[in-house]
Amino acid sequence: MKEKSNTCSAFCLEDSAAEKIISVWELLAENKHFPFPDYGHRKMALQDCWRSYDNAAQQKAVRRILQRMNIDIEELDENYNKTRFCGVSLYEPLPKQNGDFAPNRFIENAEDLFISHTEEEQAALMKKHCDKINSHEVVCYCTACIKGINLGEKNGIHLLDLMFGIEPKATAGL
Repeated sequence: MKEKSNTCSAFCLEDSAAEKIISVWELLAENKHFPFPDYGHRKMALQDCWRSYDNAAQQKAVRRILQRMNIDIEELDENYNKTRFCGVSLYEPLPKQNGDFAPNRFIENAEDLFISHTEEEQAALMKKHCDKINSHEVVCYCTACIKGINLGEKNGIHLLDLMFGIEPKATAGL
């Protein structure tokens, strides 16, 4: 199952009467009662997702959550609005409904993205991306990003897994 929250927020902003979208990360970051686990200043890289490149409130909330869990964040050079990463999903054809419901996001603002690549090319692109990341563990808030990070031989960890204390199986670099 693919996470659709970042895609759904684009749909809501472009194809509904919604004027503002609040992410679940923003709600959780401000929750005073959530029992955030303590990771004792474990260092992890943070991968921002292209699908939310212009959602600074969400991106800041993700960082507040990581800070509340005592995770030391390795910021990537291509972070916040500079990110151009969403795993291999940007190296596959654009799903028609994405372009229909959110043409600004998925067509007009997606130059040079959604171009088909072979599986071998996708793996090489993910490896090249991951080679720029120092930390072996990479926190993601998008399942497509996790898949790409794991394909690039780093250990992608979903933010929700960290929040609920679920240690991921080592999937990369073994």
